[in-house]
Amino acid sequence: MSQNEKKEKLTIFQKIDKFGDLFFLNLLFIISCVPIITIGAAVTALYAYTIKLAKDEETTLWKGYWKAFKDNFKPATKAWIVVLVFAAILYVLYVASFGITGIGYSVILVIMAFIAIYLSFTLPLLFPMIARYENTTANMFKNAFLIAISNLGSWLYLFFIWAIPIALYATNKTILYYTWVLWLVILVAVLAYAGSFVINKLFAKIEEAMETKEKEQQEERKTNKNKKTNEKKSIAVNYNNPADDDTDETDAIDKTDAIDATETADESDVDE
Repeated sequence: MSQNEKKEKLTIFQKIDKFGDLFFLNLLFIISCVPIITIGAAVTALYAYTIKLAKDEETTLWKGYWKAFKDNFKPATKAWIVVLVFAAILYVLYVASFGITGIGYSVILVIMAFIAIYLSFTLPLLFPMIARYENTTANMFKNAFLIAISNLGSWLYLFFIWAIPIALYATNKTILYYTWVLWLVILVAVLAYAGSFVINKLFAKIEEAMETKEKEQQEERKTNKNKKTNEKKSIAVNYNNPADDDTDETDAIDKTDAIDATETADESDVDE
């Protein structure tokens, strides 16, 4: 068997192995989503594993998933509760819009559009960021939104891999009828895995920018420190001790007195 054939077989086995991981990962995700309140932690754990899988990092599925679920439970649940609050506001406004006309109806539509757009930009990156970084809930939402705005290409990809199936199901119930089982079996994990390649590139870009900024700050701190050191040295060199000045003045007076005394003595000798 040639070396190329061995590589091809190894690649095939790796793909089959990943397919099996995605299958079991999907089952774990569905099970951990059964209590609605844990969906945020489940999505975070899902991405924590697919991000590593996309980078070909070795990790145990069972232990890796539940460790990520446990480690990120609090921040992910807080973020999920905020998402649920936004969703509840949208629902209340939607129901209220049926009984309102005129300017009030327009105001409700504007508020709903604002919330929907904000969530559309924030959600694709929110839970992957929680899986990767530590921060406050408010900063997670803010950073996810700003990163999406500043990386529209990556955001569009992450948004549409989830939005397209939802739009298809909303417009054609037949598709949902024939494919809902796939979501329970493997489709959620496959979409998260597909998005993880873009997420890894985006995170690498962010972390590279952070490292560059940190190096610049360190160099700036060193420069400022060197300036302060040089200023201190300059002050030390230019500083005159008042005691030394008094001594110099005393020496000068003593020398003057000595000269005067010598001149007086000379004049006395001349008079004699």
